[in-house]
Amino acid sequence: MTQRRARRENGGTPGTEQMPSPFIDSMMPFNLTADSAVPYLLDRGVIARAAARTATVETLGGGVSNVVVRVNVPGEPGASLVIKQSLRRLRVAGDWFADRERIHRERAGIDYLACALPPSAIPRVVDEDKGNFLFVMTAAPPDGVNWKDALLSGHVDTAVAGRVGDILGAIHQRSAVTDAGIPPDLQEFADQHCFVQLRIDPYHRAAAAAHPDLADAIEAEAGRMLNHRRTLVHGDYSPKNIIVSGAGASAAVFLLDFEVAHLGNPVFDLAFMLNHLTLKAIHRPGLAQQYNDAARSFWAAYLAAGGDRAGDAARLESDTVRQLGVLLLARVDGKSPAEYITRDEQKDYIRRLSRAVLGGELASLDDIHRRLRMTLLPAA
Repeated sequence: MTQRRARRENGGTPGTEQMPSPFIDSMMPFNLTADSAVPYLLDRGVIARAAARTATVETLGGGVSNVVVRVNVPGEPGASLVIKQSLRRLRVAGDWFADRERIHRERAGIDYLACALPPSAIPRVVDEDKGNFLFVMTAAPPDGVNWKDALLSGHVDTAVAGRVGDILGAIHQRSAVTDAGIPPDLQEFADQHCFVQLRIDPYHRAAAAAHPDLADAIEAEAGRMLNHRRTLVHGDYSPKNIIVSGAGASAAVFLLDFEVAHLGNPVFDLAFMLNHLTLKAIHRPGLAQQYNDAARSFWAAYLAAGGDRAGDAARLESDTVRQLGVLLLARVDGKSPAEYITRDEQKDYIRRLSRAVLGGELASLDDIHRRLRMTLLPAA
């Protein structure tokens, strides 16, 4: 695979003569599809013509907010590329819109984290097309499995959870903001509008609208996420964005999806991951203790990696648990409900759990895990 024109934006490399491009020069917008992916990469000079003839294409999930296509070139090790294009209208039942420019924030997040994480832990940006709201990056390891899929299938590896916590701690440690102000390399992430569009509005404010009696408590949590600018926050730190290769202590973790990256409160990333583990315990109550153990492993590894930047552990935990209470409710009554929480009794259980957290009845991870053990697991 060659990279003849690794261009960071439309217009190409200064001083080079370029042929007109049907993707760049057309007045019609370019919409990424499985059919258009290979011609697009060829036109951009990212792959050679010989590689284009043998390439295969696979449409990936992309969540609700993006179109994601993987292009594989047989016979060239490591020659898989992923093209990601942001959507203006997200694929959910209700109206949910977001600025497409967030795709460029994601590219910036990858570039920044290249200084904080091992090269094997994040993709590498190959090309960026600002006019078409997309970029091209290297693919996750071919032998990797999506951690969300593994967890839902019942494969709960606490060592992997610890590695996930360790990586998050490294991100927050590397990007911690001091009293001296926001350093230059974090200035690009100071704007929080994508976080508001993709998290605060569809999660916090949608949940508050569904539960007016909790609106004040939820809005207070939203304010804490917006006003306490302490670290670079991933914003979508969840199992679906983690690819795992191997198992146990030797497992390798590959991190994806940085479009919600912003300067904010590290509590959000912690609560976001713990929320997913809690929801899975409710979804599969027979494995609740294993999910709880994974949550504790994640938490302990984060504290160890974050060191003094993590702050007072007790305060950090209580703040995280309150945010977790909001996110639990949001995944039932927000704009992006968890797709595997389908039964009414599960949803009602989550609502009660959330209220117990926001009402102060459950104030620690141990409190939540104890409640899960007592109310979900069969009697011993």
